[in-house]
Amino acid sequence: MLRIKEAREKTGITQKELSVKLNITREYLSALENGHYNPSIALLKKIAQELNTSLTALIIEN
Repeated sequence: MLRIKEAREKTGITQKELSVKLNITREYLSALENGHYNPSIALLKKIAQELNTSLTALIIEN
């Protein structure tokens, strides 16, 4: 399970704001957050960078 939504909410950024920074649609970001798709490693790295977190923090489960 990816922790994109958790990390995004922690930083206080909206789906729309993050999707614009990542150059993806808000709908695709929502689908990623809900586990409907698996993003590429390159996209995960961009997400981690935008959310000021590590790639590991986005993919490791508790």
